[in-house]
Amino acid sequence: MTVQLSQPNFQRLTRIVQNLPDFANVRDRRRLVAGALQGAAQADVIMARLDLDGSPMGVSVEVVRFFCQFGRVAYDKEALAVFLNYIQPFTGDEDKDFIVELFQNYPLDVPASPSRGINNWRGMDSTADIKEKIIGENTLRDIYILNLALEASKAVVRIRTPEGLGTGFMIAPDLLMTNNHVIQSQEVGDKSNFSFNYQLDINGKECPTQIIGALPNGAFYTNKELDVTVVTLKDVPNFGKPLIFKSKLMRRDERVAIIQHPGGHLKKISIQNNFVAYADNQVLQYTTSTEPGSSGSPVFDDDFLVVGIHHSGGMLPEPSTQRRYLRNAGTSAVALLNDLKNNAPEIYARLAI
Repeated sequence: MTVQLSQPNFQRLTRIVQNLPDFANVRDRRRLVAGALQGAAQADVIMARLDLDGSPMGVSVEVVRFFCQFGRVAYDKEALAVFLNYIQPFTGDEDKDFIVELFQNYPLDVPASPSRGINNWRGMDSTADIKEKIIGENTLRDIYILNLALEASKAVVRIRTPEGLGTGFMIAPDLLMTNNHVIQSQEVGDKSNFSFNYQLDINGKECPTQIIGALPNGAFYTNKELDVTVVTLKDVPNFGKPLIFKSKLMRRDERVAIIQHPGGHLKKISIQNNFVAYADNQVLQYTTSTEPGSSGSPVFDDDFLVVGIHHSGGMLPEPSTQRRYLRNAGTSAVALLNDLKNNAPEIYARLAI
């Protein structure tokens, strides 16, 4: 999840970072950030995306904003919390106290580690306290959602086009939806292949995969602005049920999940610690993990109904503020359904809604 600091707290924290001894030049900044992220699974991703070149003032603003918006670098570690814990020893007493207050006032999850007297080494939790705890996000979920996810996954398809790889999903017995930038035209669709069941089985072995093509002169629709394409497939294998759309305006901090073929590889699901960061009638932004090749994947709500289609990721502008945040993004089901209803009614009539 993202951390929304108040403007005064954001400004003070950027001043603290700006004045750190190891923030004077690019080389020292890289060493500082790398040290903070040592051992984190996503350290290489962050170091690749974070631009540390520029004046200390400007870079400190970007660094704080980046860590606020990145989310978690591990199961219970907010990126901003990891960074604050690392820099705290290099700050003065007043700044140390301010960092401790940040942990008290924001959902950073990882406790700050201020200097303690030797008599405090035992810790403060009683035996009753440590038997059960919710650590960070409450990750306890009803088991039935695993069944919902498995059923939904049957309709998710790997796409190989002459230009690259992507993901799509079945919205009717023979209709597949993906991105416009994956399949731009019926000609590209006709030259593409679509792989069902490209995933591992319960024993960790590859399942038998069915590869088919598009139906020549079949129903086809595309919208570049919404980044969506619908194509008709030929000789579709039995995949279960088409996915169901939900015309729902999502809200900030609601959970989402994405079933996808990241990098064109075996089917995977991103289901944990995924939240909506921004939503309106067309744009959906979220913290869910994806990779190139995930384009065209369905975005699900908690009931595994389709609330959007994934299309991009990176430092994306938030429509309401035009500030850039590290997020993934898609087109909302609200916009998709309205567009199909108005411009492709023959396809809209076949959807499960």
